[in-house]
Amino acid sequence: MLIAYPNWSRDGRYLYFDGMLENEPGYFRVQVSDRKLERVLSLKGFQAAVGAFGNWSGIAPDDSPLYVRDASIHEIYALDWEAP
Repeated sequence: MLIAYPNWSRDGRYLYFDGMLENEPGYFRVQVSDRKLERVLSLKGFQAAVGAFGNWSGIAPDDSPLYVRDASIHEIYALDWEAP
């Protein structure tokens, strides 16, 4: 299993991380007390934005997953803007 960007839950009971299990990308958590691994969500088909250190992930204050999605901003060819 590949593991990236580990984060502790607010209460310290879980360790969340981005990973690959059985050839499918996902967001996982492991309960520290019993080491039970749980897939929080599947990232199959998700187009993540690639940064200098790979695809970033994190958790919000309510322990929900945070990801940066590639919205293909490089395809903007022209932009007309009128200042007020």
